[in-house]
Amino acid sequence: MFSPHLHNLSAPVAKERPSSEQRVERVRRLLRAPNAHVRALLSVLHPTEVALVLEDTPPDLQERIVRELPKELISEAISEMDEDAHPERLLTLLHPELAANVIKELAPDDAADLLAELPEEVKSRILYFMPDEEETVITQLLTYEEDTAGGLMNPEVMQVRESMTKLEALREVVAQSEDMEDFYTIYVVDDHKHLKGYLTFRSLFHARNTEQVRQIMETDIISVTVDMDQEDVAKVMSQYNLPTLPVVDRDQRLLGRITFDDVMDVIEEENTEDILNFAGVSDGENLRGGWADAVKSRIPWLLINLVTAAIAGYTISQFDATIERLVLLTTLMPIIAGVSGNGATQALAVTIRRISTDGVPARKALQVVFKELSVGAINGLMLGAVVSMAVTFLNPNPNPQFVAMMGVVVFLALFSNLILAGFAGSFIPLTLERLGVDPAVASSILVTA
Repeated sequence: MFSPHLHNLSAPVAKERPSSEQRVERVRRLLRAPNAHVRALLSVLHPTEVALVLEDTPPDLQERIVRELPKELISEAISEMDEDAHPERLLTLLHPELAANVIKELAPDDAADLLAELPEEVKSRILYFMPDEEETVITQLLTYEEDTAGGLMNPEVMQVRESMTKLEALREVVAQSEDMEDFYTIYVVDDHKHLKGYLTFRSLFHARNTEQVRQIMETDIISVTVDMDQEDVAKVMSQYNLPTLPVVDRDQRLLGRITFDDVMDVIEEENTEDILNFAGVSDGENLRGGWADAVKSRIPWLLINLVTAAIAGYTISQFDATIERLVLLTTLMPIIAGVSGNGATQALAVTIRRISTDGVPARKALQVVFKELSVGAINGLMLGAVVSMAVTFLNPNPNPQFVAMMGVVVFLALFSNLILAGFAGSFIPLTLERLGVDPAVASSILVTA
């Protein structure tokens, strides 16, 4: 007779593959053992997972990991680490020559980003042990501002001259690809490295062997200047759906390229900055830092909020006599204040988002303000009517004139406050943006004040 138990024993048991988080956590536990074999434990992890291990590991264990792992793996892991984990500190654990070997495995733009965070003395010692050509490239990248296209770009660019034939261009592409990371576009330059256009692989492969590059290249190329702000670079790439973007100087000479993965980092950084600023937190706060850094970045905005709240409290205190006679006002005041504050925050969030994505030209600023005023007025009419009717029908006061007056007062208060909230939530960030101030920095504190 067939036994289901025997059948179950003979069937292969499918083991669920542990998730990335489980593998990383298991390795972290095993690494705490005094005789742990670092290389054996970490060799099973992807460089991204090694980065996660390094981010939450004490300095003494970090030093063991960095010294024992192959420099290629360490380089990849360092490039994947979160900036708030300060990956550049790992280089200070190594002899400058070994640190230089690790840096050499990185893309030039990643290497420059790391070295830029180090003290000048440490940076100089590491650069001393690097080959002259790579040192020159990285030193040049270090001259660009960190938050510009120059600070983002990789100077390794696949490029061919417009005077080349198809066969010459193909040979050039093959030669350059041996020492280059993945590339998506072949750029075309003249003899003086001025950007002239780009080539698609399709057009290159289908061209006749004797055709020149200038005859088959595309000339409608989008580029950015080396000093363009990184947020604007991200907008250009998003607007035109480009996987890579050439960077040029003022004379249109090709300097480098920016890839979509660089822009993804920028978008994450800018979004984090906007969220922190919106909540009144300095964008300089290290998310992995201690309580002292957090207090230092938050207390200034809380002090501003304290001052504005004190002014509001003083204003209310001037009407103590009226409030004593109309006790119902003490119940309604926080309702009106809360609804108005939420209305202002909604208008503020929408306006800041519009500024950061599409931008608001001067000719459309009044249109944006008018829209938020209209939204505030309509919301005020509806909510004011609801609260006014509730006050009218639920008020125990026997005087009908008093009850009617309270209903009108509450209606007008909510109506006017929501109109003011819509105005403040749109006008303040637009004004700050016109003044060259990040509208997310102080808007929420000023609006909710």
